[in-house]
Amino acid sequence: MREIKFRAWLKEDKKMVNVETMDFTDKSIQYLKKSEIINAYILRRESDDDVELMQYTGLKDKNGKEIYEGDILFFRDENMKYIVVWQDAAFIIKSIEIRKYSEKMCWLDDTEICCEIVGNIYENKKLLEENE
Repeated sequence: MREIKFRAWLKEDKKMVNVETMDFTDKSIQYLKKSEIINAYILRRESDDDVELMQYTGLKDKNGKEIYEGDILFFRDENMKYIVVWQDAAFIIKSIEIRKYSEKMCWLDDTEICCEIVGNIYENKKLLEENE
Protein backbone atom coordinates (compact mmCIF):
# COMPACT_ATOMS: atom_id res chain seq x y z
CA MET A 1 0.00 0.00 0.00
CA ARG A 2 1.35 3.42 -0.87
CA GLU A 3 2.07 6.07 1.71
CA ILE A 4 -0.51 8.89 1.68
CA LYS A 5 1.02 12.32 2.16
CA PHE A 6 0.73 15.82 0.78
CA ARG A 7 2.71 18.96 0.23
CA ALA A 8 1.25 22.43 -0.29
CA TRP A 9 2.15 25.54 -2.25
CA LEU A 10 1.51 28.60 -0.07
CA LYS A 11 0.04 31.07 -2.56
CA GLU A 12 0.85 34.25 -0.66
CA ASP A 13 4.34 33.24 0.53
CA LYS A 14 5.15 31.49 -2.77
CA LYS A 15 6.70 28.63 -0.84
CA MET A 16 6.39 24.83 -0.82
CA VAL A 17 5.78 23.09 2.53
CA ASN A 18 5.15 19.54 3.73
CA VAL A 19 1.64 19.09 5.14
CA GLU A 20 1.64 17.72 8.68
CA THR A 21 -2.14 17.51 9.18
CA MET A 22 -5.36 18.29 7.30
CA ASP A 23 -8.51 19.43 9.06
CA PHE A 24 -11.61 18.79 6.97
CA THR A 25 -13.89 20.46 9.53
CA ASP A 26 -12.37 23.92 9.28
CA LYS A 27 -10.86 23.29 5.81
CA SER A 28 -7.23 23.94 6.70
CA ILE A 29 -3.81 22.38 6.68
CA GLN A 30 -0.98 22.56 9.20
CA TYR A 31 2.72 22.65 8.43
CA LEU A 32 5.95 23.23 10.35
CA LYS A 33 7.68 26.60 10.04
CA LYS A 34 11.08 27.38 11.53
CA SER A 35 11.03 30.28 13.99
CA GLU A 36 14.27 32.26 14.01
CA ILE A 37 13.31 33.88 17.33
CA ILE A 38 13.16 30.72 19.44
CA ASN A 39 15.20 28.47 17.09
CA ALA A 40 12.45 25.84 16.88
CA TYR A 41 9.71 24.67 14.55
CA ILE A 42 6.17 25.98 15.07
CA LEU A 43 3.02 24.36 13.72
CA ARG A 44 1.29 26.88 11.42
CA ARG A 45 -2.24 26.72 10.01
CA GLU A 46 -3.39 27.83 6.52
CA SER A 47 -6.84 27.83 4.99
CA ASP A 48 -7.40 25.48 2.05
CA ASP A 49 -8.23 28.57 -0.04
CA ASP A 50 -4.68 29.87 0.46
CA VAL A 51 -2.84 26.73 -0.69
CA GLU A 52 -2.56 24.35 -3.62
CA LEU A 53 -2.41 20.76 -2.37
CA MET A 54 -0.35 18.10 -4.14
CA GLN A 55 -0.46 14.40 -3.31
CA TYR A 56 2.53 12.04 -3.23
CA THR A 57 2.32 9.43 -6.00
CA GLY A 58 4.06 6.75 -3.98
CA LEU A 59 6.90 6.71 -6.51
CA LYS A 60 10.43 8.12 -6.62
CA ASP A 61 12.54 9.37 -9.49
CA LYS A 62 15.87 7.83 -10.49
CA ASN A 63 17.60 9.82 -7.71
CA GLY A 64 15.22 8.60 -5.00
CA LYS A 65 13.30 11.91 -4.79
CA GLU A 66 9.56 11.56 -4.06
CA ILE A 67 7.27 12.39 -7.01
CA TYR A 68 4.22 14.59 -6.31
CA GLU A 69 1.41 16.00 -8.42
CA GLY A 70 2.64 19.11 -10.18
CA ASP A 71 6.22 17.87 -10.51
CA ILE A 72 7.95 18.29 -13.85
CA LEU A 73 9.73 15.11 -14.91
CA PHE A 74 12.46 14.84 -17.52
CA PHE A 75 12.89 11.59 -19.45
CA ARG A 76 16.42 11.66 -20.88
CA ASP A 77 15.82 8.80 -23.32
CA GLU A 78 13.00 10.79 -24.99
CA ASN A 79 14.47 14.24 -24.27
CA MET A 80 10.95 15.20 -23.10
CA LYS A 81 9.44 16.87 -20.05
CA TYR A 82 6.14 15.78 -18.50
CA ILE A 83 3.88 17.10 -15.75
CA VAL A 84 2.42 14.75 -13.14
CA VAL A 85 -1.36 15.18 -12.84
CA TRP A 86 -4.24 13.42 -11.11
CA GLN A 87 -6.87 12.54 -13.70
CA ASP A 88 -9.64 9.96 -13.86
CA ALA A 89 -8.67 8.49 -10.47
CA ALA A 90 -5.01 7.91 -11.42
CA PHE A 91 -1.69 9.69 -11.54
CA ILE A 92 -0.63 10.23 -15.14
CA ILE A 93 1.98 12.29 -16.93
CA LYS A 94 1.20 14.75 -19.70
CA SER A 95 3.89 15.79 -22.12
CA ILE A 96 4.69 19.46 -22.48
CA GLU A 97 4.41 20.58 -26.11
CA ILE A 98 4.46 23.94 -27.83
CA ARG A 99 2.05 26.35 -26.05
CA LYS A 100 -0.03 23.63 -24.37
CA TYR A 101 -0.13 20.16 -22.89
CA SER A 102 -0.26 17.58 -25.61
CA GLU A 103 -2.90 14.90 -25.75
CA LYS A 104 -0.25 12.22 -25.34
CA MET A 105 -0.61 10.79 -21.86
CA CYS A 106 1.20 7.99 -20.05
CA TRP A 107 0.24 6.17 -16.91
CA LEU A 108 2.67 6.80 -14.11
CA ASP A 109 3.73 3.53 -12.55
CA ASP A 110 6.93 1.89 -11.38
CA THR A 111 7.86 0.80 -14.91
CA GLU A 112 8.06 4.47 -15.95
CA ILE A 113 10.58 5.55 -13.33
CA CYS A 114 13.61 6.27 -15.47
CA CYS A 115 12.97 9.98 -15.06
CA GLU A 116 14.33 12.85 -13.02
CA ILE A 117 12.38 15.60 -11.24
CA VAL A 118 13.56 18.92 -12.67
CA GLY A 119 11.08 21.16 -10.84
CA ASN A 120 7.40 21.77 -10.29
CA ILE A 121 4.68 23.91 -11.85
CA TYR A 122 4.73 26.49 -9.03
CA GLU A 123 8.42 27.10 -8.35
CA ASN A 124 9.74 26.49 -11.87
CA LYS A 125 7.26 28.05 -14.32
CA LYS A 126 10.15 28.85 -16.69
CA LEU A 127 10.49 25.13 -17.45
CA LEU A 128 6.97 25.26 -18.89
CA GLU A 129 7.67 28.47 -20.83
CA GLU A 130 10.82 27.07 -22.49
CA ASN A 131 8.60 25.18 -24.92
CA GLU A 132 6.51 28.19 -25.94
